Amino acid sequence: MVRITMCGQKNRKYLNALFLGLGLLLLYPSYGRSQERNDKEVVKIFSQFEEGLVSGTIDKFSSFFAGRNYISLRNGSTGYYSANQSYYVIKDYLSIYQPITFKLTNIVTDSSTPFASGVLRYSSKGIRGFAMVFISLQYVDNTWRISQITIN
Repeated sequence: MVRITMCGQKNRKYLNALFLGLGLLLLYPSYGRSQERNDKEVVKIFSQFEEGLVSGTIDKFSSFFAGRNYISLRNGSTGYYSANQSYYVIKDYLSIYQPITFKLTNIVTDSSTPFASGVLRYSSKGIRGFAMVFISLQYVDNTWRISQITIN
């Protein structure tokens, strides 16, 4: 049997710091898993957005809309919209600027407000064009939500 005796305040502080350090080491792996889970959720939303935008199927990502979203589109539709309004504003936009291809090329997940951007190639009245697309997320009510979409 090993018996440890403590002498003085200095040793108590040392032991407190040691136990605090050990506790943080034990918690660190769960933090890493939690962060990894959040990153996967964010990537899933970006993937659904990409699929939905290229196919013109807003339903693929509309369930991720926040209660209030900032939408800015090259046709002049700009402002804050409810989730329902956002659905129809983007649907109307994509009926005029029909997507040909879309790919997110820049994705940042390790941020308090993850964001992504890419290039949308579209056809409008027989004329092809392209637009830069930007999307950002916010953590609301324990889940990631789309808070902003810009297509310029």
